[in-house]
Amino acid sequence: LSSGQRVPLGPLGVSPRLRVALDYERGQVAFFDAPRRRLIFAFPSASFGGSRLRPWFLVWGQGARVTLCP
Repeated sequence: LSSGQRVPLGPLGVSPRLRVALDYERGQVAFFDAPRRRLIFAFPSASFGGSRLRPWFLVWGQGARVTLCP
C-alpha cells in the first residue's frame, strides 16, 4: 500500500489498543486508536488485484509487543 517509506504520524501518545480496518472491495486500510475511536492514519485507496493479503507489523521499542485480538 505504500512505497516502503515511513509515514510520520505526529505526536499521538501511546494507545493501549489499535484497530485495523480493511475494506478489501474499496481498497482501503485504516488504523484507529480503539479506546478513543479516533482515526490515526488511512492509506489512500489501492487496488489489491485479487491478491491474498497478509498482515505485516513492525513494532519497536523497549517492551513493545503486538497481540492480535478477534
